[in-house]
Amino acid sequence: MMPGKTIRKTVPPAAPAERDVVAECALELRRIGDKADLRQRILNLIMKLFCPKT
Repeated sequence: MMPGKTIRKTVPPAAPAERDVVAECALELRRIGDKADLRQRILNLIMKLFCPKT
């Protein structure tokens, strides 16, 4: 080993249960983002209909 170099420790692979939790969390975050996007699109449409630019 060369001086000044550190040895990288390998990270053990995630357990199947942990992967399932991460996947479920990602799915929930995606749903929240989709709802927020839909809400913003509806608000933009309402603004265009009721507050037209002059």
